[in-house]
Amino acid sequence: MTDLYQLVYCSRNTISEQGDNLAEAVSAILATARHNNRQAGVTGALLFTRSWFAQVLEGPRDAVEATFERIQSDMRHGDVTVLSFLAAEQRSFPNWSMAFAGEPTEAATQALDHLVPRSSGVETLTAAGHGVLRLLERVTRDEDTRVSA
Repeated sequence: MTDLYQLVYCSRNTISEQGDNLAEAVSAILATARHNNRQAGVTGALLFTRSWFAQVLEGPRDAVEATFERIQSDMRHGDVTVLSFLAAEQRSFPNWSMAFAGEPTEAATQALDHLVPRSSGVETLTAAGHGVLRLLERVTRDEDTRVSA
């Protein structure tokens, strides 16, 4: 049995900064996440819009759960919703302690807004989780000129 798990969640972006201050806030989040994730053996990807965060975390179950607990306690995240949490055969982002696609394109923003569940239910959340995972895989692949971190 594998101890590799993948958690996909979305949360409301509660960062109030704008412009350069927002970029600095996101850079601080990434720096901390990359450091902590390297230490814990967690990989993943993050996408944010002015309204939402969407993230995939993957690694040993205990490490993923501990990382997610920190995220849930972070005041920059509101309405945190787990979309899926499943055992995984392999990592989707093996070379990234935290891939970041930057400010998403309008198409990615619209796709994310469409994927964020408006209602609950296992089927709705699972479908949204799968969609967010595929979106993050596509966006990070499109941004393959970035250096792995």
